[in-house]
Amino acid sequence: MRPPADRPPWGRSLSARLLLLTVGFLLLGEILIFVPSIARYRHVYLEERIAAAHLATIGVTARGEPPSLALADALLSHAGVLSITIERERPVLMLGMLPPVERTIDITDRGWVELILEAFSTLLHGGQRVIRVVGPSPMAYGTTVDITLTEAVLHAEMFEYARRIILLSFALSLIVGLLLLASLRKLIVRPLARITAKIARFRQRPEDSSLDAPSLRRSDEIGIVDREVDAMTHDLRQALAQKTRLAALGEAVGKLHHDLRNILATAVLISDRLETSADPKVRAVTPRLLQTLERAIRLCQETLDFARSRPPRPSTLPVALRALVDEVTTLLPLPEAPTTIVNDIAPNARLMADPDQLHRLFLNLAKNALEAMPEGGTLTFRNRRSGNRLLVEVEDTGHGMPQSVQEHLFEPFTSSGSANGAGLGLAICREIARAHGGDLKVRKSDGSGTIMVLTLPAMAGSVGS
Repeated sequence: MRPPADRPPWGRSLSARLLLLTVGFLLLGEILIFVPSIARYRHVYLEERIAAAHLATIGVTARGEPPSLALADALLSHAGVLSITIERERPVLMLGMLPPVERTIDITDRGWVELILEAFSTLLHGGQRVIRVVGPSPMAYGTTVDITLTEAVLHAEMFEYARRIILLSFALSLIVGLLLLASLRKLIVRPLARITAKIARFRQRPEDSSLDAPSLRRSDEIGIVDREVDAMTHDLRQALAQKTRLAALGEAVGKLHHDLRNILATAVLISDRLETSADPKVRAVTPRLLQTLERAIRLCQETLDFARSRPPRPSTLPVALRALVDEVTTLLPLPEAPTTIVNDIAPNARLMADPDQLHRLFLNLAKNALEAMPEGGTLTFRNRRSGNRLLVEVEDTGHGMPQSVQEHLFEPFTSSGSANGAGLGLAICREIARAHGGDLKVRKSDGSGTIMVLTLPAMAGSVGS
């Protein structure tokens, strides 16, 4: 017996994977937010520099004379730029010397893709470039401001902004991930571990019902799974107990069978001699005695055959169904009451099956049908096609079976109403049908008769009647 399932290492557990997935997805979401936000931050910074540069030149423009060198340096330093040019159809004011620039940027009509690419370009160049920025003044319609500046300050502020966003993203992802992990562990992981432990205990000791834990009082999918597992273990425990009893019965029958057959065989030999007895009364009861002994031998053999094993794997061959039914009907015992046997199987009805097992199946069904008609009647074999399945109906006009018998008809040692059987024939017939990929069912059984339906795979080209 294998040991019970252990819990996996935490790094490979469902909880760890949920945490990693949660953090990963949150970081992905933060990245998707960070990329446009850092581009927007850079764009707003440049707009502010445009506004600050125009604001710094308003007083100089109002005086109508160029500022001194010291004043110009102070204004440029206050605006955070290297040079300023104010234009209204033509340049009206210039402050500072225009240095060599590596990049000229027009902040009007910029798409999001361009803004994102330029933002990452600023971060990659490390603030070493001198750029020229041209844009409209937010304070005077029709005025264009042209400035030059280094990216050092812009790069530092963008880097600090990115650092804050990344730290906040990690903190937020970790907090949300832990909260989600705690929730999932409570709602999913722990209940699943509980169900797994319940299954492991059942696997170790399936016969011990004291190890069963109570069902979860939940109406969601986890609760449904837990209750289904409880129902499954209950049914399996009952089936196991039944199989154990059958195995014990098979072992006991196997031990008794040899001696019992010898005893019965001796009784048959002695009974054969009674047929030559001079006493007419003895000769009259001898046939019934022989029938009783043969029935006892048959019951012992059927019980042993069922207890030993299921029918062997079918050795399938092409079978002509009508010819097989004709062969079966010739072996049926002649009933005392007037009985008609009708073979309505289509001549071209063929299937792949084990002919010996199929012969046994039909012979058993036919015998049951004859026993259900002690006063005579009609036994009919017919077939029809349903898709790629061949349906064979065995119908009698007997007395039928009560509903209580039909509910347990295919269970071992359940009688169908016959006094001559051990209740194994129909159970074996269904096993044979299912071994061939089909099934055996009762279509109807009432006072007008019984119809048994055998379903089997049909051969290509076979048709129904």
